[in-house]
Amino acid sequence: MRKDYIWPAITILAWSVSYSLIKLALLYMGPIPLLEIRLLAGGLVLTIIARGIVAGKKELVSAVLNVGLFLICLNLGVELSSNPALAAVLIYTQPAFLIALGAITGESVSFPRALGTAIALIGAVISAGSVNFDLGALVSLAAGFLWALGTLYHRKYLANEDLMKLNAFYSLASLVMDSPLLALDHRFTVSVIGILYAVLVGLLAQALGFVSWFKGIKALGPFVTSSLGLLVPPLSYVFTFLILGDVPSLAEVIGSALVVGGVALANLEGLRKYGG
Repeated sequence: MRKDYIWPAITILAWSVSYSLIKLALLYMGPIPLLEIRLLAGGLVLTIIARGIVAGKKELVSAVLNVGLFLICLNLGVELSSNPALAAVLIYTQPAFLIALGAITGESVSFPRALGTAIALIGAVISAGSVNFDLGALVSLAAGFLWALGTLYHRKYLANEDLMKLNAFYSLASLVMDSPLLALDHRFTVSVIGILYAVLVGLLAQALGFVSWFKGIKALGPFVTSSLGLLVPPLSYVFTFLILGDVPSLAEVIGSALVVGGVALANLEGLRKYGG
């Protein structure tokens, strides 16, 4: 139903605003300490609200794919890349991997959806301002693949679980899983404002963002939710301008226009289906 689009809308807003908060938090700490605070804050808040967690073998596999290993690849990709903006954008190749995995599992995707996704992905790469592929870019592509695999795994095995308890477990399990990376990056300046920014990222990106993400997958399916997620990069530029005053470049504007057009094409069938 049309009202189900509220879930990806919440995810898009939460993750888009978080991009600016992440940039502010990184003034006080490295990406790995930020990641750990994000996971801790998000996990604790969800555990308190949900009054517990749900854990098991399937939950652990999903936590590794959707959060733990995914976020390791995301952070390493940005760190290792000569173009961090491109590396960050490449995780949004996830819908393309979903199409490929869907073809393997027999879940077909219409031509307009495939074409719209391709246009949006091209726009996302253009917005990064460079196509200099290096080790960091490849690691980010791996993050996109893991995210796609985790999305399908969650939908098949855990779609009916309590999403707050499940995401609380995802965050806390990933907190432990990713902690060895602190040996590689432990830059941290004790600052109330820096910690506040990091906690806000945990509440928005980790708690609110991921819960609404999985609610969207359950209500609309993985492809629709993931293709709408491509709107995060262009909206991030908007919020970065509003919050930090950073003016988008011409490449970001052109690329973002392609993303919006591609996402609209990819979801045209769904909007017609629900009377949009």
